[in-house]
Amino acid sequence: MDTATSDIRAVELTPSRDGDSPLLTDLLDQIPTDDEIGTVTADGAYDTRRCYSAIIERDAALIIPIRSNGRPWKEDCSAARVMVAVWHSHTGCGQ
Repeated sequence: MDTATSDIRAVELTPSRDGDSPLLTDLLDQIPTDDEIGTVTADGAYDTRRCYSAIIERDAALIIPIRSNGRPWKEDCSAARVMVAVWHSHTGCGQ
């Protein structure tokens, strides 16, 4: 959603049996690449490497809570480094 205009920028409908997080890349692709995406906000189902990577590729900030069974990833890519930083800020571990 565009916070300035309240326009919906991307939408995708899925059956209840399908997961939402695999569609994040498709949602982001609905927004032209020359349009800035300030923030992507999603629920814990989007706490995946694929989602973090897609958001980072668009130079957007992310607001995604860590899943209740979440744990730090091996820091082998930029998405993992962001997730680990978020994990440490939420749990206070490693500080």
